[in-house]
Amino acid sequence: MQKLFFLLIFALIFLLSAIFAAFNMTAVSVDYYFGQLSMPLSVLLILAVVVGVILGAIVLSISFMKLRYENHRLKQKLALSEQEINSLRILPIKDTH
Repeated sequence: MQKLFFLLIFALIFLLSAIFAAFNMTAVSVDYYFGQLSMPLSVLLILAVVVGVILGAIVLSISFMKLRYENHRLKQKLALSEQEINSLRILPIKDTH
């Protein structure tokens, strides 16, 4: 049931995108530092969304890698602390009285 729901959502988004692209085939001019480029508006918007998704994925993966490193470091610290606690438990209690 869930797969069918996602398939219907995907089909709806695809249909709306196709309709949007059909109505926005007007060429727009994009000026950038090195030159000028002319392309349909729908292609330009799709390119902007794709570039945004790629940049977002890069930023997200960098923060994910930082969290993984921190998690690894904390696990090592925990293992060392547990090892120290276990070694202290083995020592006999000395009574000075």
